[in-house]
Amino acid sequence: MTINAPTKSLALKELLIFSLPIIFGHLGIMLIGTGDMIIAGRYSRECLAAIGLAIAIANPIMISLLGFQFSISPLLAQKRGNGEKIDDYFWTIMFYSVLVSVVSCGLTYLSIYLVPWLNYGKDLNAIIVEYLLITSFSAFGLCLYQGLKEFYQSQEKTMAANIIALVAVGVNLLFNYAFVFGKLGMPELKEAGLAWASLGVRAFMAISLLLLTTRYWSSSKKIHWGFIKEMSKLGGPISLTLFFEIMAFCSVTLFVGKFAEIQTAANNLALNIGSLSFMIPLSISAAVGVKVGHAYGERNFHSIFTYSQVSLFVSFCFTFLMGCLFYFFPHAVISLYTDDVLVIDWGKKLLFWVACFQLFDGAQVTIAGILRGLSITKAPSYAIFFGYWMIGIPLGYYLGFYAGLEAQGFWIGLAISLAVVAVMLGMILRKKFEAFKVEGLG
Repeated sequence: MTINAPTKSLALKELLIFSLPIIFGHLGIMLIGTGDMIIAGRYSRECLAAIGLAIAIANPIMISLLGFQFSISPLLAQKRGNGEKIDDYFWTIMFYSVLVSVVSCGLTYLSIYLVPWLNYGKDLNAIIVEYLLITSFSAFGLCLYQGLKEFYQSQEKTMAANIIALVAVGVNLLFNYAFVFGKLGMPELKEAGLAWASLGVRAFMAISLLLLTTRYWSSSKKIHWGFIKEMSKLGGPISLTLFFEIMAFCSVTLFVGKFAEIQTAANNLALNIGSLSFMIPLSISAAVGVKVGHAYGERNFHSIFTYSQVSLFVSFCFTFLMGCLFYFFPHAVISLYTDDVLVIDWGKKLLFWVACFQLFDGAQVTIAGILRGLSITKAPSYAIFFGYWMIGIPLGYYLGFYAGLEAQGFWIGLAISLAVVAVMLGMILRKKFEAFKVEGLG
């Protein structure tokens, strides 16, 4: 049977329509973190530095473990491509999400024992520990929401989950304002208010999405252990890849924390701005992973090529624009977060390097999504490890501590590592496409 492939213009239209709600959702989730940074920056420089360091400890654990769930939508999309009914996997996804959340909560809770060893001073240490203790329990809301979102995404239903994420931005700002400053009848919890807000908003997101899934509640309660094994096998390397990548950025935050509060605060803002920009190619990556996964399940290799080309084109266009924005208007961007002149000056220096790696960052995450749709996850994890931990971080450490470049040195290392990773992932994808042609499938 011959399966027609979409034209590039049609593939572009389909990809944008599918990815647009995902983009809004990812931006919503990122804007929650942005809201935390804005409130922290308005509260005090010490709060901004401490919360950034706490997030740098928590995120490598909580976000990387979500990698086990990122395998859900590509695998279910492949099953759809094979003609399988996927409704019966609903409770398996729920059970799997709870398992991931238990591990995530436990490891984040235990991370408080790292804080005295890292030692950022008595005052900062106390704030960081309190934040980690509270926010660790938000793992349950975070993982449940992600599992349900992946389940919907596999069916190319993205609107509900991502509208909830956008609404959560306002809810988070309201919670932060109320808990940190003691407004709207709430107690003034100061820095701890940010953690309570995160706990509350993640619970809100999970419960809201769960209430929209009532039609699946009566589906088979059977737990598909074979599928759990399948998700874990594909998700393990994804989780490892995320850990290597997120830990690279977070380790930069932890290293920069050794310099001064000004550089730490500026680093946190640069990281937040870069991460906000990253949400668009990340969304394209999620969308193309499902599209490629579905086409792969159908054995429609022409569609795989078309969606891959279109996704890389979209990612290139966006990251080029962001690179120009950060390069030409750094002061305007940084000033949205803070009016501290010293923080702005350092932030402008770091944002220059964020501008430099935009194209590479967009390319590597988009290619990773394509490879995920093809069930290729081990090779990308090796590329990420080599690029960041064999090149970027050691180079950044040398430039930061020994060449006198301080925070800038680490961001130069990140820029170089992203270039290396993008090239390596491109080579892996090219090799896979050549294999298709050799097999007469392309």
